[in-house]
Formats: sequence, structure tokens, C-alpha cells
Amino acid sequence: MFVFDIRLNHLLSLEKAVLDYLNKTNRPYSANDISSQLHGLVSPAGAKKILNDLANNGQIMCKANGKQQIFYAVQTEIEVPNIEGVEEEEEAIREMEERLATLKEENKALSAKLHSLNSALTDDQMRERIAKLTAEVKENDERLNQLRSGEVISPEEKKKIDTEYATMTKHWTTRKRIFKNITDAIAEGYPGKLKDLFEEIGVETDEDAGVDTSIIGAK
Repeated sequence: MFVFDIRLNHLLSLEKAVLDYLNKTNRPYSANDISSQLHGLVSPAGAKKILNDLANNGQIMCKANGKQQIFYAVQTEIEVPNIEGVEEEEEAIREMEERLATLKEENKALSAKLHSLNSALTDDQMRERIAKLTAEVKENDERLNQLRSGEVISPEEKKKIDTEYATMTKHWTTRKRIFKNITDAIAEGYPGKLKDLFEEIGVETDEDAGVDTSIIGAK
């Protein structure tokens, strides 16, 4: 008798599991489907017997499709939410969506702050940066004192500038001479004015640019 009670309770437990699953999912299943969805809790043959018993008792519906039987929940047993319940659910969803948007903004701000912190200089880097800036300030102060005392540039700097100036002037003179030779050759066979030709092809001379050529080479 004790063994029978255990088997009966086990069977009732399986029936409840199958019935609850059908009511919860509210979808049609075959016996094999139920066995698979319950992860082997009941065998296909056992599921078929339980489903047929539930259908015979009117707890679920059964529809034959050829040799296959399809079982599904009795629709009158499915709880249909009322309008008030639907509106409450929609309001809860809206609140959760707003909360989600707020959390996303907070997460974005925290991510930006974290990135800023990760990008910040370490203590050692800060000390190195301060030392470098201090040296630059000292150098600029010395430069400023030289300017105030009339010592604008050192002799070495002046020599360097004069050398660069002479080199650039030499390049300019050479190129100007080449250009003059070309324009003189053109002028011999050109029927109009060279100035008109220059304007047409987009050539700008030193004079057009307002360059005072008299100061070049005067040093």
C-alpha cells in the first residue's frame, strides 16, 4: 500500500507538471514535445498517457491530426487580463523604460568620468610635467631679461640668421634671373603686353605682390 501511494503521488505530480506547463505556455504540443520540453521528466509514452487522461477528464483539449494527437490548454482556464490590468502593465513598462533611459545616461556619464580618470596623469607624470614647465618658464624669463636689456639675440643666433638670409636671397636672385630670361624670350614673339599674359595665366610678380625688392641684398 505504501509503494502504491508513492507511485500515485508521483503520477499526480507529473500530471500537475504537464498541466501547469500547458496552461503556462498556452501552445499546442504532442506527447513527444511535452517529454522534450520537460527535459525527460516524463517519457514520451508516459506523457501520452498523462495527456490522454487529462483530456478525458476535460482538463485539457485534444485534437487529432492524422495519427498524431495535439494537446493544448482549455482556453477558458487561461486568465485574460482586464483593461485595468493591461493599463497597469503598460504604465509599469513605461516606468521601466524611463528608468532604463536614466540608467543609460548615468552609465554614460560614469563611463566618461572613468575615461577621464584613466587619461589623467599619474603623480610621477605630473611631477615630470611640472619640472618641464618650470624649466621652460626659467628659460623664457632669461630670454625676457635679454630683451629688456637690449640684448635681443646672441652673436651665434645673429650669425645663423645672416647665413640663412644670404642663402635665401641667393635662391631668390637665381630664380628671378631664370624667370626674366624666360619672359624676355616670350616677349620677343608675343604680340601683346606681358602683363596681360601674366594676368591671363595667373602669374604674380614680386611687384604685384608688393614686395620691396630694393631691400633684398641690402644687408
